[in-house]
Amino acid sequence: MNKLVIEVEKLLKNAEIIKKNSRSKIIAVLKANAYGLGLLEFANILQQNDIDFFAVADIKEAVHLKENGIKGKILLLTPTNQMEEALIIVENGVIATVGSETSALILNKAAASLNKTADFHLKIDTGFGRFGFLPREIPEVCSLIKSLSNIQITGTYSHFSFSFSKKPKSSYAQYNTFMEAIELMQQNGVEPGLRHICNSPAFLLFPEMHLDAVRVGSAFLGRVLVKNGHALEKIGYLKSQIIESKNLPKNHNIGYANTYRTNKPMRIGIVPVGYLDGFGLRKRRDSFRLSDILSYIRRDIGLLKRKDWVLVNGQRACILGRININNFVVDLTNINAHVGDEVILENINPLLVGNHIEREYI
Repeated sequence: MNKLVIEVEKLLKNAEIIKKNSRSKIIAVLKANAYGLGLLEFANILQQNDIDFFAVADIKEAVHLKENGIKGKILLLTPTNQMEEALIIVENGVIATVGSETSALILNKAAASLNKTADFHLKIDTGFGRFGFLPREIPEVCSLIKSLSNIQITGTYSHFSFSFSKKPKSSYAQYNTFMEAIELMQQNGVEPGLRHICNSPAFLLFPEMHLDAVRVGSAFLGRVLVKNGHALEKIGYLKSQIIESKNLPKNHNIGYANTYRTNKPMRIGIVPVGYLDGFGLRKRRDSFRLSDILSYIRRDIGLLKRKDWVLVNGQRACILGRININNFVVDLTNINAHVGDEVILENINPLLVGNHIEREYI
């Protein structure tokens, strides 16, 4: 049985490094099933280690946490314009994101109907071009907020679009825009509450931008798009096994498109992991223009030189040919391995591993 294995000791070490490198409030981002680690399990570990503020992208994730013993605050990063969702947000005490007039009005109406006051964080679009008010709209936004009696602002945030770039100019521009917007809010009689703009790359690169809180997700996994100078360790590997073994003669093709041919007699093993499980994903080949076909051929030639590998009984085993939807082939010629023996896939991104794969915390 395939399993995604999460090493708790490494996760806790990463969490301690993150906490020690900022005086700001840590908002643990748990979107996309906690980056593939398993939403509830991951949240529980963090909660047991003094992290009590979480952020998710889907209302179902927020409710799932609330219904399963997560006591900390939960920020929903996606604004809603739907009354049904707004009611769920208010009923469950989730902190909403308000990024448009409609989302503010809907949230206020939902809270009023339940005779409650809903907390929200204001989203400002400083250059991402997605959710949030534009900075020039701040005076009107402040007037709107002050006119709505069933919602209250407890935070204000924005999101970097290119914080993992080696050229930080755009990040500084966004940060300055955000701080100017905050000042404009205060001039218009609205206190911003908890201010936050840093995601994981910005958390690592720009400590001067940490403000009141930082939103950290991928850094917990040690999988960041910037230079890791904090000794964060990568966590998460896929565990499988050999399900078939056989001997092949010289000059025998392996896999689709004949991209690999044996140059000597070889013993091969088959591992039941593939695209379906998030391993070796490639852009779908759904175009048949001549230029695309030539591009695929060039890429396949490159596969002949590729030395991707996995661990079989602790030894490196090269992957032969293409990875398929639910299996791949490895070279066992010089490895003492048999059907049922363990295979470890270290080069796996947990975010891409489907929920059909069991998560095992060790």
